[in-house]
Amino acid sequence: MRSRTLAAIGSAVERLNMWIKLEEWQLQELQRLAASDPERAETILNTVWQGFEGLLQELTVAAIERGTLSAEEGSERLAIPVADVLERVEAFRGSTRDASVVCPVSGRGARVAGGQIAVWEIVREYRKLGSAEQLTQAFPALSVVELGAAMVYARSHPEEVEEQIAEYEELLEKKRAVYPFAR
Repeated sequence: MRSRTLAAIGSAVERLNMWIKLEEWQLQELQRLAASDPERAETILNTVWQGFEGLLQELTVAAIERGTLSAEEGSERLAIPVADVLERVEAFRGSTRDASVVCPVSGRGARVAGGQIAVWEIVREYRKLGSAEQLTQAFPALSVVELGAAMVYARSHPEEVEEQIAEYEELLEKKRAVYPFAR
């Protein structure tokens, strides 16, 4: 009984750690689901919004910038005044960072564009914290999109990221051996 329970837990953890790349068919099926079962699609989206704090706001502001939504519609969806929405749209326009780009820096590993935070640091912190919400709190200067770009990069370059994490962990162990009270 205990071994079956442990196997089930191991299987569940494996599924949680599984990363599925976005493909066109997934978007098509989500659109089909939204048309055939809107309540279920709504539940899925609300789960995403809750799991990635700030993402709804980010996507709403981007939609306003692209003309998909009006500022008034954005105000209604975000439950904030139109003036605040327009301020956020202006900040979005003024942003020079390309959040979806992760820049490989020779000898230093890949870093999130604009933030200059190493991808391996973000991945290591995510593993320690265990949730996207806590990760956004750990890196308040980075947007959800930037953190997501780092995770996508890490999944497509696992050897590089694992090597950098291992190097850092090795340095920490050496430091702790010499200075046992150091963090």
